[in-house]
Amino acid sequence: MNKLLKVLAASALVATVLVGCGKKNETTTSGEEGAKYAKAGFGMVTTISDGKVNTTMATVGLDKDGKVNYIDVDCAQQDTEATGDNLLSKYEKKEKYGMKGQSPIGKEWNEQIDAYKVWATGKTLEEIANVETMDFHGGKAANTGSELAAGCTIVIDDIQAAVAKAGENMTDVSADKMGAGEVTTISDGKVNTTTASVAVDKDGKIVWSWVDCAQQDTEATGDNLLSKYEKKEKYGMKGQSPIGKEWNEQIDAYKAWANGKTLEEVANVETMDFHGGKAAKTGSELAAGCTIVIDDIQAAMAEAGETLQ
Repeated sequence: MNKLLKVLAASALVATVLVGCGKKNETTTSGEEGAKYAKAGFGMVTTISDGKVNTTMATVGLDKDGKVNYIDVDCAQQDTEATGDNLLSKYEKKEKYGMKGQSPIGKEWNEQIDAYKVWATGKTLEEIANVETMDFHGGKAANTGSELAAGCTIVIDDIQAAVAKAGENMTDVSADKMGAGEVTTISDGKVNTTTASVAVDKDGKIVWSWVDCAQQDTEATGDNLLSKYEKKEKYGMKGQSPIGKEWNEQIDAYKAWANGKTLEEVANVETMDFHGGKAAKTGSELAAGCTIVIDDIQAAMAEAGETLQ
């Protein structure tokens, strides 16, 4: 099933499927004794190659000792003509991605990412950054004979960069579960990959979240490779916003609104039609700080809820 349709369906059914699961939002709460995750972070890197936009995402949760206890890695790789299954991420495509036949270890991309995650779990971010590598297809791959290379031989430059950025973005949390979701759409000649990562407490309430969107065409360079959140005032929404807020400011308001809510409560936000999508209903709690179209954000949030662990 098309990923967007799948996650939108998940959002619509969240009341029955995800009751009790937490949702996302940022917090500065310090870790509680016994919490599975003491820190959470997200990183995203976009590059252009072979006429496609490649957005690599990493969500990382650390335990109280600073070791990886949760990690999700994926890559959205699309051109501006992508439709249907071509809007799925590389991980979601599984065998349809078609790497197995060309892999020296006979493993598909998603299988190699699973091996990377197993390898990274229990390590510190420093240990992950210091993995032994060798030159491979214009990038870096795990050194032949190394622990990682036994299950993962793909180029890992963007993965390592996204994990490192997740480390830079770490926030103290007291969380029992984490999840990550993303949805890709094509509009106005650009690839839009919207991401949502969440951490929830033992009561299923969101204690941390990260929402962002990579919006690029296949000619993007320099600052145009930054995400919408990273661009801040350079994104240029403030002058057109009915509340005079830049995109990143509205995302901060969305996260503050979602904090302390469950996935069901986030999914059931009051909305109205706006610019061909759905935005928070005028006069609602969310609309006070966030008036942008939130369809893709809500879909990515629903998927993050489905993957909580």
